[in-house]
Amino acid sequence: MADIGYAHRPVALGREGMVASAHPLATLTGVEVLKSGGTLADAAVAVNAVLNVTQPYCCGVGGDFFCLYYEAATRRVHFLNGAGRSGSRASLPELRRRKLRQVPTIGPGAVSVPGCVRAWGMLLERFGTRPLEDLLAPAIHYAESGFPTTRLVSQATAERLSVIQEPEWRRIFAPSRRVPVPGELLRQPDLARTLKALGEEGPDLFYRGPIARAIAGRLEADGFVTADDLAAHSGEWGEAITTDYRGFTVHETPPPTQGLAALLALNLLEGWDVARLPVHSAEHLHLLVEIGKLAYADRDRWIADPTQSGVPVEGLLAKAYAARRRKSFDPKKAQSYRWGDPTGDTTGFVIADGRGNMISVIQSLFFAFGSGVVPEGTGVVLQNRGSYFSTDPAHPNCFGPRKRSFHTLIAAIVTREEQPVMGFATMGAEGQAQFHMQVLTNVLDFGMEIQEAIERPRFLMGGFKPGEPADVLKIEGRVGRRAQAGLERRGHRVEAVADFYQQMGHGHGIVIQSGTLMGGADPRGDGAALGY
Repeated sequence: MADIGYAHRPVALGREGMVASAHPLATLTGVEVLKSGGTLADAAVAVNAVLNVTQPYCCGVGGDFFCLYYEAATRRVHFLNGAGRSGSRASLPELRRRKLRQVPTIGPGAVSVPGCVRAWGMLLERFGTRPLEDLLAPAIHYAESGFPTTRLVSQATAERLSVIQEPEWRRIFAPSRRVPVPGELLRQPDLARTLKALGEEGPDLFYRGPIARAIAGRLEADGFVTADDLAAHSGEWGEAITTDYRGFTVHETPPPTQGLAALLALNLLEGWDVARLPVHSAEHLHLLVEIGKLAYADRDRWIADPTQSGVPVEGLLAKAYAARRRKSFDPKKAQSYRWGDPTGDTTGFVIADGRGNMISVIQSLFFAFGSGVVPEGTGVVLQNRGSYFSTDPAHPNCFGPRKRSFHTLIAAIVTREEQPVMGFATMGAEGQAQFHMQVLTNVLDFGMEIQEAIERPRFLMGGFKPGEPADVLKIEGRVGRRAQAGLERRGHRVEAVADFYQQMGHGHGIVIQSGTLMGGADPRGDGAALGY
C-alpha cells in the first residue's frame, strides 16, 4: 500500500458532483453548471471554454477534442472523436513543390481543420440540456474582462516569443514584445466576440460562416486547408478500446489517438505482480520504463487514421500477443525494441456526478499556442496538429489529403462490473500514454488515492515532442539517488529533472469509492479539483 500522507494536497471529496481541471476558474465554472442542474456534457463545454481563455497556450476552439462519456442509464462508455483532418491540398508532391522536407511545425502549413467546436455541438446534442450561449457566458466574461495571468501562461508566452512571428498572436499575447507577468490581467476581446457569436449562431458559424471565411482566408496562400475542407468537417461517435487489467476494464480513446499504447502497456504489466515491488525502486521503474518502450514501439509503427489505414487493434490488444512481447523484457538491462507484428501542450479534465455519469476529456492545440496563427479579428489560435504526419510514403500516418494525423491526445475511464471507478486525463504530448500507465498502476496496483497517484514522481522515456532524443530517461528528482543509480547500472541514460517537472503532464482524475467522488489535480500545473 502507498505511504499515508504522501500527497501534498488533500484529495477533493464530494457526493453530488466533482470537477478536476487545469485551472481553478474552469473547475469553479463546471461545479456551478452541475449545481444549477446541468449535465456533465453541459459542464464539459463550459469548462473547456473557460480553459480556452485561461490556458490559451494549451487548448481552444482552434484545436481538437476527444472524450469518453460513461452513461449511467445504459452502462456504456461512448467515444467522441472530434479530431479535424488535413487539408485537401495536403500531399507529399505539394510539400516538394513548396521545397519543404517535412510538414511545418509552425505557421499556416501546420494547420489542420480544428474539430473542437463541432465536437461541442455533438456532445450537447446527445447529452446536453443547456443552450450553448449560456454555457459560453463564463468564458466570454473572462475573455472580455480579463483573468490574472498564471506563471505557466507567462512562461509559455516567453518561450514562444522568439518562434512565433504571426502579428495577430503577438498583438494579443505579447504586445510590444512584452510578456504579461503573473497576476497581470490578460484580456482577449476578439476571442470574446467569437465565443459570443458561436453561442448565438451555433457551431456552423465556425465551419461555414464568417469565422470559417477568416480562417480559410488566412490559410489560402501558404496553408493546406481550404474553405471547402472546413465546411466538410464532421466528428464521429464511436466505441472506446478496452482491456481487462486485474479485474478492471480500462477504456481508452481509440486510433488515431495513442490510447492503444496505454492499453498495450497494461497488458504487458499484467505478467508481473507490480504491487509487490517497492514503489519507485530501480526494479519498479525499470519494469515500467521497459514496458513503456515496448508499447511505444508498436504505437509508432501501427497507429494512424483507421479510416485510411488498417490498424490491427484486436491483434495488438490480444493477451497472447502481450505474452509474446513480454519475453523481450530483461530485468537487468535497458534495451531498445523493434515493433511487433500482432498478426504474426494540451488540457485534460474529468467530471462526474452523483448519479454515476462520468466524462473524461482531452483537448489541445498540440505545441504551445499551436501553429501561432490567429486569423485577424477572431482571437482563435489555430492548432499545428498537421505537423505530426510522417513524410515516409510507406508509413500509415503519411501526409495526405483529408486524413486525421496520429494523435498524442488520450483520455481514460476505468470500470468494474460495468460501473465507473476512475476517470483520468493529462496533457503531456508524447508522454501521455506513459503517464496514464504510471497513474493507473498507482491506483489499481498500489491502491493510492487519486491525489497521491497524480503527485507521485513520474518519468518520461524519450522526447516530450517529436524529434527530441529517444534514449533519455527523464525522472523527477524526488526519486532517490539509489533508484537512479540502479537504473543507470541497467543501462538507462538518466536525467534527473525538477521535483514537479512540467513535462511530466498536468494530470486530473476522479475516483468513485462507496458513492463518494474523490478528485485529484496536478501540482505540476495550475489545476484544481472541487466537489460538493
